Amino acid sequence: MKKIHFIFILLSFIVIKGHATGQVAELLSFDDKSWSMFYCPLDMVEQADEWHKTNDFEKNCWSTGCWRGYIGHWSIINNKLILTEVVREKFTTDSLNRSRSVYVKLPHVFKCYSKYVTPQGIFASWVNDTIRIGRGRLIRYNHMAFDRNQEEEALLIIKKGIVTKVKYFHNRIVQGHSMQDFGKVIIHDSISWNGISDNVHRFLFRMKVNHDENGHVDSFDLKFYKLTPEQEIIMKPRILELVNRHRNDILVMQILGKYVTETYTFPIVRPKKD
Repeated sequence: MKKIHFIFILLSFIVIKGHATGQVAELLSFDDKSWSMFYCPLDMVEQADEWHKTNDFEKNCWSTGCWRGYIGHWSIINNKLILTEVVREKFTTDSLNRSRSVYVKLPHVFKCYSKYVTPQGIFASWVNDTIRIGRGRLIRYNHMAFDRNQEEEALLIIKKGIVTKVKYFHNRIVQGHSMQDFGKVIIHDSISWNGISDNVHRFLFRMKVNHDENGHVDSFDLKFYKLTPEQEIIMKPRILELVNRHRNDILVMQILGKYVTETYTFPIVRPKKD
């Protein structure tokens, strides 16, 4: 029996607008609370092109954490989605040559979107969609666009800019802490390579976790790479036995009313012989 060493690669990504880094969310005032809004209405209409040509957007005003170059402040007023203010982060240097950032207002947005302006602000009447908002502790995070979940979340069903229905959710961790912790536990376990050719130095398996109605780990779907069908037959029961021994260490989350464990691929490297 030999120890196996794992490197984990997250395969489940949600790509929004091609951004490969986590993006700062829009801000929403709703239900007397402040929320992160994982949706960018301003970029959905033709007025965005005109706005982006104004002085609101200086050279190099974009950052990797905010590729769109601004943060919109929104409110739900009389069930309407209203933009009240737009800001962007600006970096300055003080008299001691210390760098700091401040948020400056972007006034040209109201001129460019004038056809949608109301006394309260810009009414996003063009939005016909479901918008996800969140607040509280971070339950899940991938460093990709808006691919994250917070403890409190809601889905706003919006038609012509008007909220017609709201669904609230309480996200939580059911068991485990992270798939990294799961991997650390497995690293100290062992598996037999008997029956596998010495020419095979590594292989990969992708693990999808299935849950029962209470969120408990029920079964695993495994997909192998870099093994022949005959080698898969040998290794599959060994890997199943291994992950079953540590099933209680697998991260299970309840996200938007569903039990979730993200799908990971684990490369397994054959230990060198002494």
